Amino acid sequence: MARKPRIHYPGAFYHVMLRGNAKQPIFYDKEDIRRFEEILNQGLETHNLRLCAYCWMKNHVHMALQVSNVPLSKIMQSLSQRYTGWFNHRYDRVGHLFQGRFRAILVDREGYLREIIRYIHLNPVRAEIVTDPLDYPESSHRLYLTPDKIPHWLSIDPVFNLFGQTVEAAQIGYRHFMGQPVEAEHLELLRKGGTQGHILGDDDFVQKALNQSGGQSASNISLDTLTVLVAEKYNIFHQNILNKSRNRSAAEARAVIALLAVDCTRHTLKEVSTYLGREISTMSKQVAKLRDKITKFSAVKEKIERLIEEITTISQ
Repeated sequence: MARKPRIHYPGAFYHVMLRGNAKQPIFYDKEDIRRFEEILNQGLETHNLRLCAYCWMKNHVHMALQVSNVPLSKIMQSLSQRYTGWFNHRYDRVGHLFQGRFRAILVDREGYLREIIRYIHLNPVRAEIVTDPLDYPESSHRLYLTPDKIPHWLSIDPVFNLFGQTVEAAQIGYRHFMGQPVEAEHLELLRKGGTQGHILGDDDFVQKALNQSGGQSASNISLDTLTVLVAEKYNIFHQNILNKSRNRSAAEARAVIALLAVDCTRHTLKEVSTYLGREISTMSKQVAKLRDKITKFSAVKEKIERLIEEITTISQ
């Protein structure tokens, strides 16, 4: 049976879970965690997402993410692929690291977002690793209590504002909320979503989410059209992109086509690699390098953003 497409609309909040394959560890030490955070941070900047809360466990992770125009699957695909490649290289292993497709529950900000944050931050307590979430260093709980120490890649404001109108009031409200008991039945609801599957909210929220997501599917733009757009932006003949030319501009244009195809269209990296006549491993490395450039050079980022705008215009 084909999987149902995930509901997506700009501004939506999700509780995201990514688990190790067969419950195997995905983190062995702090260097693993720091690398995971580095790749995640690059994805947040590239796709204009907000990370509102997190908890890194030994064999799985929990995140509260707010999306923009780019579907959640794009950053999660990039994150899992890039981290798996790095992890496999470091530990001289091969094969899948994560358990299939990530899980994501669309969350009503007003009704359930606070509860999802509490659920995420209390994960180490439920796992009996600690008795106080403050004693677990690899979650954002302690940062909610010390907002002046928040890293730039964590955005607590969308959630913190639900606890109080000032920082002091929000901290008091958050502490009180974290100390309230949660019934087992309610925990199951937070874990699996509501009656509509991967949506957590009342009937009005569910209907509104379905209506908002109606026109937000990925672009059907062809690879031929995408290649012409990129060729024009790089001021090169599009056939130079498709042939064996090793010209630097042509090589970068191929990476741009692959990145845009994966992030903004229904095409997969495998399809793009076949279309361009390149090995998928080569294209994957080139796209990874391009993502790094986007985070470091504003000119590259602006060029990509203009191309995304053109793709969006053509798709409308």
